[in-house]
Amino acid sequence: MSKNILFAFTLATISLASCGGGWSEEQKNELRNRCIGNGSYDCDCYVESIVKAHEDPETYNALSKDKKDKLVESCALSEDAEASSDENLESF
Repeated sequence: MSKNILFAFTLATISLASCGGGWSEEQKNELRNRCIGNGSYDCDCYVESIVKAHEDPETYNALSKDKKDKLVESCALSEDAEASSDENLESF
């Protein structure tokens, strides 16, 4: 009897965990890294805009490139900001 209860509890826990949806920290970090690689956005704004607009990565991934770009256009850095950040980089 106790094995059945343990099995039911385990099954319920797994079911609830898989229904959580949303963005994991790993997925947010992946977005941030993509943004950093692009170099033309405020990356905190970029990630926040995407996460607020879409409750899970699947709905975001289903968007066209144009819709994804439009979603973060308010996070674009000006050309002056990009140039000044490039000037502040140290070379080794």
